[in-house]
Amino acid sequence: MKGIGLASAFRTLTALPFPGKECEHLETTLYWFPLVGLVIGAMVSGLAYIMLPIGYPLMVGVVVCVAMAFITRAFHLDGLADTADGFGGGWTKERRLEIMKDSHTGAFGVVAVVCVLLVKSVALGGLACEDGLIWILAIPLLSRSLIVFQTVVNPYARPQGGTAAVLVNEAKARHLLANLAQVAVFAWIVLSRIPLVDMGIVLAVGLLVTVAVAITSQRMIGGVTGDVLGATCELSEAAMSMAAVIVLAL
Repeated sequence: MKGIGLASAFRTLTALPFPGKECEHLETTLYWFPLVGLVIGAMVSGLAYIMLPIGYPLMVGVVVCVAMAFITRAFHLDGLADTADGFGGGWTKERRLEIMKDSHTGAFGVVAVVCVLLVKSVALGGLACEDGLIWILAIPLLSRSLIVFQTVVNPYARPQGGTAAVLVNEAKARHLLANLAQVAVFAWIVLSRIPLVDMGIVLAVGLLVTVAVAITSQRMIGGVTGDVLGATCELSEAAMSMAAVIVLAL
């Protein structure tokens, strides 16, 4: 008997050991992306809470950022690096896809990863206070939901298929609706800590970044790949973290 996708979702998106059978249809993992994000958020927000007495927010931000990279085994950062290398170094669709498939990381990828890590470290440091911990919990959930949005609204870019081909090609509206329902439930639960308007603003920023990545990817390679999904996660997290700092300050 095959699994329901929960174990496969955790094994795909994190380095966390998780019991259970692998799913027969990879797209069923999409139902569980918000839950995986919530677990990641709970772990890093708990770490931030433990470190609060240190009194150095930037140090907390750096540690949280490093912890997220370890928990996810830098899976999404690798996608960001490959996407930046392909989009920055290729002049044709075929060449961009070829560069993205190469396991080596070039200058564009290094710069993209360093910039994102710097932005996230500073922003997460800004959120490292009693009122900001809830955002550190929420943002990984929101960013994983945006990955699902990206898979549903875009075609797969490689005609010959690839690692994420099944995930993208079989993603349906029901997967997105399930994700939206989980985001709505989470927003309702934390309504006393995060005003609905603030949640909407931060999510809108993440959505704008996701759409920008989608448009760029369509123009560059004619769709999305697994690397682009990773880039979506990292860029939306960085943007939403900055937006949350601004919302919290206001």
